[in-house]
Amino acid sequence: MTERTKTGSLFTFLVFVALILTLAAVLLSAYLRLESIGLGCEDWPGCFGQLAAGGDRSLLPATTAGVVHRATASLLGLTVFAVTLLALRGERPAGIGLAAPLSTFALTLFLSALGFRTPSPELPAVTVGNLLGGMAMLALLWWMGRRSLESMDAGDDATTGLRPWALLGLVVVAVQITLGAVTSATFAGPSCTLLPGCDGDWASATNLIQGFNLFGPLAVDDQHRILTGSVQKTVHMTHRAGAVLTFLYLGWLALRALKRHRRLRSTAIGMMVFLVIQAALGISAVLTGLPLPVVTAHNAMAAMLLLATVNLNCLVTPAGSQAPS
Repeated sequence: MTERTKTGSLFTFLVFVALILTLAAVLLSAYLRLESIGLGCEDWPGCFGQLAAGGDRSLLPATTAGVVHRATASLLGLTVFAVTLLALRGERPAGIGLAAPLSTFALTLFLSALGFRTPSPELPAVTVGNLLGGMAMLALLWWMGRRSLESMDAGDDATTGLRPWALLGLVVVAVQITLGAVTSATFAGPSCTLLPGCDGDWASATNLIQGFNLFGPLAVDDQHRILTGSVQKTVHMTHRAGAVLTFLYLGWLALRALKRHRRLRSTAIGMMVFLVIQAALGISAVLTGLPLPVVTAHNAMAAMLLLATVNLNCLVTPAGSQAPS
């Protein structure tokens, strides 16, 4: 084994370590935040949106899960730093440029900076930034991991013809994850308890604009409880509409990939399975009053759908030229 191969293997190993740590951090963060805002509390739904009085707004309590999250995030930062250092020294596999490692490092710094504002759940932009930053890191690390393992030749017509549709699928998933993040950040989860619609006045363009204004603090009453209303219902229903469109498009894309080429089959089947599970989790969450384990699993399945869509894009996109030494 050459020195270059050894360093490339180390790069690949560290990328997958970072991937596992990122997935753990994303799920722990989601669990801790949902728990801290009242999901799964004994007095549900009366305790939802009840924030701590005074200046204590910590979303990462000193529980076992909170300690594990902090340790995971710290180890992740060190691992990403090592990956970036190897990439800057040219000790990376062929087909991996500098853009993905540097972007991952930038996201790590971004999320670290947001961590200082995490005790501000009234500001939706902070929550959305944390959620989307973690998902973006997952996507980048999985892309690098796949590119590190093999040099993919996707030059045949059977796969390249699917490339624009796969890229659109990635955009669709990203938009839907964003809608989910906004729904969580604006405390809109319990605002609609009916299927398939939502009671009350929610079909309003004004509500839509107000609900997606992420840089304005949410209203809090004198008991430190987040005030919710028709705006949250509009955000929730937008997320539901996005879920239907995502299910239809990704289902069609998976079927097309399944028929297109044999090496796309496992990814296409994975997408279908994740879609069905995600839809079942979303419906059951509404019907059962948003239990914490189900909503956390809903977050996890969103991550798996993202990774499956990234994987499809990786399979239908030709590997880049060999990285410079």
